[in-house]
Amino acid sequence: MRFIIAVVVVVLAALMVGLGFAQRTVFAPPSSVSSSVSTSASEATVTVVPAAALHGRDGRQAVSIDGADTVFAATGRTSDVLGWVGDADYNLVEWDADASELTARTVSGDETTVPDPADSDLWYDQYTGSPLTFSLDAPDDVSLVVVSDGTAPAPADLAVTWPLSTATPTAGPLIVGGLVTLLVGVLLYIWAIVHHRRTRGPRRTSSDGSRPKMRRPSRRRALRAGTPESIDASGSSGTRRGRTRRSVAVVPVLLVGSLALAGCSSDYWPAPAEGAGASSSATATPTATATAGADSEDEAPSVQPPVVTVAQAERIVQRISAVASQADGALDAALAETRFTGPALQQRQAAYVIRAKDAAAAGPLAVPAGDVTLTLPQQSDTWPRTLFTVVQDADATKAPVALTLLQESARDPYKVEYVQSLEAQATLPTVAPATIGAARLAPDVKLLTLRPDQLAEAYGDILRNGDESQWAAQFQGEGDTLRDKIGKAYKDAKRTALPTTASIDFSSTPVEDDAVAFATNDAGALVSVALNEVETVKPTAEGASVEPQGVVKSLLGLDTSKKGIEATYGVQLLFQVPPVGSDDKIVLLGFSQALIQAKELP
Repeated sequence: MRFIIAVVVVVLAALMVGLGFAQRTVFAPPSSVSSSVSTSASEATVTVVPAAALHGRDGRQAVSIDGADTVFAATGRTSDVLGWVGDADYNLVEWDADASELTARTVSGDETTVPDPADSDLWYDQYTGSPLTFSLDAPDDVSLVVVSDGTAPAPADLAVTWPLSTATPTAGPLIVGGLVTLLVGVLLYIWAIVHHRRTRGPRRTSSDGSRPKMRRPSRRRALRAGTPESIDASGSSGTRRGRTRRSVAVVPVLLVGSLALAGCSSDYWPAPAEGAGASSSATATPTATATAGADSEDEAPSVQPPVVTVAQAERIVQRISAVASQADGALDAALAETRFTGPALQQRQAAYVIRAKDAAAAGPLAVPAGDVTLTLPQQSDTWPRTLFTVVQDADATKAPVALTLLQESARDPYKVEYVQSLEAQATLPTVAPATIGAARLAPDVKLLTLRPDQLAEAYGDILRNGDESQWAAQFQGEGDTLRDKIGKAYKDAKRTALPTTASIDFSSTPVEDDAVAFATNDAGALVSVALNEVETVKPTAEGASVEPQGVVKSLLGLDTSKKGIEATYGVQLLFQVPPVGSDDKIVLLGFSQALIQAKELP
């Protein structure tokens, strides 16, 4: 009976171990599930897959796209993706929770084509290929946009695959339990053998019921029969060796069990109960309660998201730097116009004309391809939108360059509106991190010591009148090197150097509607403005003429003029403006200055 029990236990152990391993092999659950959708019946050139569809099931998404010779896909913030799509027809992929599958419908618009989506500044990531397969873990506010070339219908076949849990929580207990049961069966089998050996052979009893005494052969007879005297000792030693062998036989079983137990991952075991193992000393979490008299429907205004991430800003600056380098080298104003606008573009256009006539003339302020040390995006989900960055050249001896970028619409690239070289002693104010961004202030905001739209005019007056300007007391003069270059002392020296047959007049005009102000953490602002400094030289004697010099001559294209010459210098300025009520002064942080126009007077 003991042998039968041992065999049954061993068979049960084998079944448990086999079933446990079967759950991880032949009975293993699928590792993923897919859902596909086709838009072959639609002529729309764009397909949009919002986060809600990508999150139809839990886990990282693996996306497969086919059905066109050219396949392009990109991820971006949902509002940016829809802004880029604009009024074009597009396929909207949705998740049908009841059927647990993807579906598609066409959203009609007024346009049938879209521009080339490649390298748009809006995208977080972009993918190309045909067929195209990639994986992502899309946040809740991110959508996927799929396009062919903008004119052909969007790729028709789209599939999304999600991972499934392959956990088999009973496999581990079955395997380990089976090994333990096997060990019990082996022990039972050994016990059965030992018991059988002890009880084998007939049992004789004496007439009084006691076990009869067995006659032991005398020592002499034993020696004659060739029986060793130490037979008892040898028999005892053999018994011990047998026990040792039986004990050693159990070791492989224990070793196999230990290895199996160590090799089991968490997928083999039941998940711990939620909250299990939590510290008994955990502190209670405060619960918000309504305040008497407060309206539960009143909510704080939501903060708009930053227009770009740090990675986007770095990629945008790299693209602008590459375009600027190529355009500056080829003197290609049309190429520069793809990444520059406003005052920054004016400087480059004039510089290219000048350098085409005088190769030795200085070029415009370069956009370095170095590290982006500061990223300050505007908080906005509409257009136009702005971005402020500071870029450090790989050559640390060169001053950092501040860029103010403007994106007019979702389909336009970011363009440099202002480019300024920072002053040597400039210290930028503390601003919000790039993940939060900053509000762009209105040009006429009254929360600063001086309105942004008044800065250019006030500073122009200081350049003309120096310390006698009515605005001088509000601006910090220390560290302002632009005053030394084109300030009152420079203007007085240039007026004195003219012959008596000519006169010179200086004036300045602010560039209207171009002030860009970002709020800083101290309630002040970083403000970029543009100022046009105009120098007008006229002959004052009958028959006299004026002769342009240097870059003015190159841009004007005249050697002499009897009417007079007007030269306009574009000045781009970056200020730190303190909040209203502060005793701090307005600080010039950086600037760039170059000739942008020269003409003969009528």
